[in-house]
Amino acid sequence: MGSRVLSTNITGTNKIRAYAHCARQSQGITLLLINLSGNNSTTPVFVTAQTAYSAALKQHHRHGDHRTRFNHIPRLGKTSEFTREEYHLTAKDGDIHSQTVLLNGDILAVDSSGNIPELEPVKVEATQPITVAPFSIVFAHIPYFYAPACR
Repeated sequence: MGSRVLSTNITGTNKIRAYAHCARQSQGITLLLINLSGNNSTTPVFVTAQTAYSAALKQHHRHGDHRTRFNHIPRLGKTSEFTREEYHLTAKDGDIHSQTVLLNGDILAVDSSGNIPELEPVKVEATQPITVAPFSIVFAHIPYFYAPACR
């Protein structure tokens, strides 16, 4: 996550905490989603660019350009060639008292030398919601997301 913080808004539940930043070493944004709920179902989170669209539109109008230019914002249909990278952190067996943390379902542990393993993301089609398991943390890197503040 980069140092530029973006505004977020979650509707539908008060158990999800959402934080968004401009991506640090690439284009797009990175989301941090924390599910504080312990119910036994995952919570789907849909990412929309409503604020990015309106902010871009205001900027074009402010500079005397009354055309709408969203060529940097992909228009996502039913299927898409756009993917995002997700990193899901969960407790082993869903037990929040567990000493074992899973990254995308695999045990996350240092090797015998104390080195952190390569953190491999799950690639997800952009049109799919981000699913956040109970008592879990998700980082999602969305490289195609255009946010004017991230220029």
